[in-house]
Amino acid sequence: MTEADIKSIALFFYFALLDDKKAIEASSQALALCLEKKKRHPEINSSIALVAGTKAVWDKFKTRVARGRPNTSVESGWLIPDGVDLGPWREFQKTASEDELLTVIWSKILKINDQEISEGLGITSGTIRYRLGRALRKLGTMTQGVSKLKHGSTGK
Repeated sequence: MTEADIKSIALFFYFALLDDKKAIEASSQALALCLEKKKRHPEINSSIALVAGTKAVWDKFKTRVARGRPNTSVESGWLIPDGVDLGPWREFQKTASEDELLTVIWSKILKINDQEISEGLGITSGTIRYRLGRALRKLGTMTQGVSKLKHGSTGK
């Protein structure tokens, strides 16, 4: 696993959990799982191992997180660039299905292709595309509301 893979695992859990401490804990567990998978199957693509590892750890952590209620702090070291509004993401994280949330993170934030996501999960790439399309429509609706508010539109 490369430094970029480690960063991807951390980003996955930051955006999936929106909880600093749990993201760090989950990331270290997922990294250990990915390293073990790569050790047992050296031929496996790192992205496929990353998807499988993050999904397995997500399944353990998802019940310990109140989706839509972020628990982040400046002291934790996670730096969000100035001007970035996580409001639409928080709303999406709260209202999207688990499948939609995870697929958007893997595909659009981590830039893992549909085929690698599908292999990591053991499902078809058509299912991944369907989930992603549905999720992006939801997320697009949420960001349009923010965009209208920022530009002074009343939405009427």
